Amino acid sequence: MATQKELTFYFDPVCPWAWRTSLWIREVAKVRPLAVHWDFLSLSAINAGRESLKDTHSMSEPGFRLMALARRSGGDEVVNQLYLALGKARHEQKEDISQTPILEAALHTAGLDPALLSQALDDPSTFDEVQQSHSRVVNLKGFGVPTLVIKDGDKESPALFGPVITDPPQGEAAGELWDRIEWLMWQPNFFELKRNR
Repeated sequence: MATQKELTFYFDPVCPWAWRTSLWIREVAKVRPLAVHWDFLSLSAINAGRESLKDTHSMSEPGFRLMALARRSGGDEVVNQLYLALGKARHEQKEDISQTPILEAALHTAGLDPALLSQALDDPSTFDEVQQSHSRVVNLKGFGVPTLVIKDGDKESPALFGPVITDPPQGEAAGELWDRIEWLMWQPNFFELKRNR
């Protein structure tokens, strides 16, 4: 039996590429021994002061803070459920995920108390938790989302941006793509693969 590996998946809920990759990684976790830890990389913070900063990047802060508070009692599964709800709202319904009704709907979908939203936004430590996660991945040389880091026992892979996926594979096809990406992540000389869009 294969040993379970741990993956830290750094995301920003406004990013469509991170969203598609998250759908794939959820499939991977069904067919490979993989525990997923969901964590935060803020595109607003990464792109502050640059031309690449978009108005939509600021949408994520309330959701980040909400997920930080929810994780304290519900762990990664609650972050997964909130990200899933916020991702569907943003990328399938094109909604503004900084708006209170959208955030409350995400809480409802995840089976959580809507009062968590005001608690998260009134608690400055939730902002600090998001910043700590962001700083952690930046220190690992993360610069965009999704960023993946694998832990296998005492070993930790370098941080990898991507993969960028248009149509997330399902079932064993998701696992086969993972097998190849994971292998590349452990190669110290691997830098980048890119295809013209």
